[in-house]
Amino acid sequence: MGAGWALARSTTTINGVLFVMGLLLTCASGDRIKVGGNVGWAPNVMNYTEWAAQQHFYVGDWLYFVFDKHYYNVLEVNETNYESCNDKEFVTNITRGGRDVFLLKEARPYYFISGGGYCWNKLKMAINVEQRPLAPPPLLPVAQSINGSPSLMPPSKPIVVFLVMVLVALSTFVFC
Repeated sequence: MGAGWALARSTTTINGVLFVMGLLLTCASGDRIKVGGNVGWAPNVMNYTEWAAQQHFYVGDWLYFVFDKHYYNVLEVNETNYESCNDKEFVTNITRGGRDVFLLKEARPYYFISGGGYCWNKLKMAINVEQRPLAPPPLLPVAQSINGSPSLMPPSKPIVVFLVMVLVALSTFVFC
């Protein structure tokens, strides 16, 4: 029972670590980016495409549009309708209540305008969304072997348990 029990506990620990890591990677939300910064979404205040060129947008990020819903709206359009400010053939009407979010689901260009003629008053934005860069893999500590050459040192059990506890604690703060 000793060796089998140890193997089962080891496998359970590894599966637990992989589960938590998968949960963190899957549920890790992107950034919430307020369109226009402190200015928000309003006509004649800025060139939103120039503002967007100074930002980085990644798959999983959320655009946060803040505007007066009684006057303005936010429409996702294709490039042709963006260039011509055509609000009749939109892809998605994002407008809900003037504090609206839009999830960037894939790496591609996105185009947004406000209808009712406000697009002609600079209330439009084109962005390019990229895949989020991968984080570099963690390095394992290197120890000296008996013959003096470096060898990889596996993490000790208390460190693994501590890391699992930290990952579980952090996962409670991640919003899916």
